[in-house]
Amino acid sequence: MSPRRAEAGAGYRVVIYCPDRHIVYDGRTPEQVGVGGGITARVRMARALRRVGHRVTMVVNCPRPAEFDGVEYLPLEGVARLSGDVVVLTTSGGGLDLTPALALDVRARLRAVWVHGPTMPKGFESLAAEEVYAVSNYIARIVRSAWGVPGDRIFVVHNGFDEAVFGRAERQRTRRDPHRLVYFSHPSKGLEASLGVLRHLRAADPRYHLIVCGGGGLWGEVMAPPASGEAVIDRGLLGQAALASVLLSASFSLHLQRREEPGSLAIAEAQRAGCVALASPVGCFPEYIADGVDGYLIPGDPDLTVVQSQAAARLLQLAAAPQALDDARRRAQTAPFDTDLLARVWTADWDRRLSRGRPPTESPCTVCGASAVVLPDGAHCTVCGHFDRRRLPVIESSDRKPKYPKMADR
Repeated sequence: MSPRRAEAGAGYRVVIYCPDRHIVYDGRTPEQVGVGGGITARVRMARALRRVGHRVTMVVNCPRPAEFDGVEYLPLEGVARLSGDVVVLTTSGGGLDLTPALALDVRARLRAVWVHGPTMPKGFESLAAEEVYAVSNYIARIVRSAWGVPGDRIFVVHNGFDEAVFGRAERQRTRRDPHRLVYFSHPSKGLEASLGVLRHLRAADPRYHLIVCGGGGLWGEVMAPPASGEAVIDRGLLGQAALASVLLSASFSLHLQRREEPGSLAIAEAQRAGCVALASPVGCFPEYIADGVDGYLIPGDPDLTVVQSQAAARLLQLAAAPQALDDARRRAQTAPFDTDLLARVWTADWDRRLSRGRPPTESPCTVCGASAVVLPDGAHCTVCGHFDRRRLPVIESSDRKPKYPKMADR
């Protein structure tokens, strides 16, 4: 659906509101400077919703009114009303506080809260939202059991990558270094464990090295001194295009952490780049990674030397089996969802809830047996809220080399 048709009223009027003030940003910020997953997810989804034909307004901590990629950005100051077919309220940083929304005149056919973490935002219970968007089954279970939200009001949608960013980076024909590892996140999510894995690897082969991207600035903090050590290169905060190039040049991505991961943009981006992920089985990681198929889960406390040694040994085993590693890499590239597909998933959910369009196909939920609607990303239970992620099958060619569907074929 073209933007011209959207302006004629073919799509929904969508408002995404976030009162967080710890970082000033607009539609260019993720491209120009690295920011955290919540902001990146908001900007990506707004842009994707516009591409599939909706009229989208972002009311966020931006410096001035402006338009980026067809999305209208409005500063928080001066906005007293949120009016649209769909209003999405969200917070992902700062004080996790949605109470400013209670002072606004919210007029919507559907009001949703988009949840990025396990902590209930302030003001959540007073917002009376008809729906909660959770970034993983892990978060959905917390919302249901600890927050008391019934499953029929929960809709799980994983985070996704931006295909246009990776497409541009791939045209640079970056060579993948078989001995390059990458860590890209906030340091608290396992940087020290990654440095430990690197030490074990270099004891076996000194060609291994680690690229570190990110830092405290992702969460609006003061940047600490760069990570240092033998064969460690700290690139700091990177825009999306530069980060995609780094991932395409690396062979392995490390996500060994104690922190329960709520919903991982990093895994989706690493998989799209063909950068094989090694992660701890915490939070949503087992949902995003099929262990031994498109990535690897390393059990145990990642701060322990023995676990870091086991991760290094697993990586060395993979490196010594290039065909198995290539199979895992290619499967990983078919695993994540791009934001255009997820924008269509959001649209299908709105159509269902607002009684518009054809009813979706249904199948039994694998958890509770109730009815689940089948959408492009998988099956969403209408009773318990569980999400069964769609995984694309490997297609074997006549020469027995695995071939995989193109992203556009999803």
